[in-house]
Amino acid sequence: MVNIDSKLVKFQMRSLILMFAISLQLNLQAQDPHFSQFYASPLTLNPAIAGTYSGTFRISSIYRDQWRSAVDDPLRTFAISGDVKFELNFSNKKNLSDIVALGITFFGDRVSTFDYNTNQIVLTAAYHKALDYRTKQYIGLGFQGGIFQKSLNYEDLTFQDQFNAIDGYTNASGENFPVNNKAFSDLSAGLYYSITPSKSFSFHAGIGYFHMNKPNLSFYNSADVIDPNVIKSDILHAKWSLHTGASIKTSERMSLQPRANVLVQGPNTELNLGATFRYKLSKTSGQYFLIGPYIRGVKNYNNYGMESIIGMVGFEMSNFILGFSYDQNLSTLVNDRRSLSSLEFSIIYIGEHHNEDHFCPQW
Repeated sequence: MVNIDSKLVKFQMRSLILMFAISLQLNLQAQDPHFSQFYASPLTLNPAIAGTYSGTFRISSIYRDQWRSAVDDPLRTFAISGDVKFELNFSNKKNLSDIVALGITFFGDRVSTFDYNTNQIVLTAAYHKALDYRTKQYIGLGFQGGIFQKSLNYEDLTFQDQFNAIDGYTNASGENFPVNNKAFSDLSAGLYYSITPSKSFSFHAGIGYFHMNKPNLSFYNSADVIDPNVIKSDILHAKWSLHTGASIKTSERMSLQPRANVLVQGPNTELNLGATFRYKLSKTSGQYFLIGPYIRGVKNYNNYGMESIIGMVGFEMSNFILGFSYDQNLSTLVNDRRSLSSLEFSIIYIGEHHNEDHFCPQW
């Protein structure tokens, strides 16, 4: 006997994920994908962060695996970026250098259940003006420009009118499908400020403004769609990214690095807040153990609330920084909250980098 109930449950779960992934883009303007380790993906946090590290170049990569136990195929988000910096010394004096930085970023988001994909490539340019050389005080301006592409495989979708009321979704669908692959231009900008008055304290803050051209993402925005009842406009809200952090040396081998990131995109607001403890494994080594708690709060369309608690561990050695984090979702979307957990893994490599106790080498 065919278990129709199980088929209906599977259909409902697939519909839930489809609603989460794409239906919000009709009129509710969904948020961009995000990372819990926002500090490990610098060029997706703020274009002006390019060049803000101790070294000659930086390669950053991060991978997010979300809702693995809730769906057959988890939601996957990843980014890899590289930036290189050049010092400009107009005064011919020692340590009086401005910084020019160039970077490139590849970003991807995958909803495998429906083969709904987002790909993005952007170029970054930033300039950092030295304000005070004794305190290593800089202010920087950065710009990004590129394209992103969205696609959806209709063969992986199942609609309610296809159910034959007996044993499966075998009927033809009456849905009117638009073009399922489109590309859009994307422009962003940012500001960044940093100061390092001593080896025991540093501070930075910045603001990024993404999607400043507000592209129309609608698949129905085409001359081929002649139905006057179809909404052809889906303007992507511009996104503000405000971030700040510090490094405070509390002992010879321990430092505290509090961080905060606020994302505002249309009606949605997200706050990421926490701190990383950076412990030097020995007095003479350049190896550090990283651990820290973080929380995420959100404002959705109708309320504010705590969304997730996050635990992070990492290891820093020579030119490499490795990070691993786990999100435990606290929302009431489903009864089994364990099914809404997420994992992230990040790797950062900094060329010709020398570990320093007074500042986190990611930014």
